[in-house]
Amino acid sequence: MSPNSVRPPGSAPDELEGAKNEAESLALNIRQYRLRFGGNPVGTNAEIVKELDGGNPKTARYLPTELKRLNEKGELVDTWGTPYFFHQLSAEEMETRSAGPDKILWTTDDMVSK
Repeated sequence: MSPNSVRPPGSAPDELEGAKNEAESLALNIRQYRLRFGGNPVGTNAEIVKELDGGNPKTARYLPTELKRLNEKGELVDTWGTPYFFHQLSAEEMETRSAGPDKILWTTDDMVSK
């Protein structure tokens, strides 16, 4: 990061890098699920978490323990405690979005993986 670049408040460089890696890992696990079952898991965040965590016809687990950070609703949350947003773009592609350090979706600090 150059001295002139702006970093979101309250975000250390390693925290951002860790969050990006986590979002990429989550997207990779969704791709592996899709390859095995021929489609993306569908539903709300909590329903997708259940599918990825063994609630599928093969009881296969695609949600690694290190990524399994859930809120009281059973939703998968990012580094900052905000639920991930899952958007199925097509049968072959799903977008995984973290709201980022500002905890607001659809802003410039969001982390998006496919």
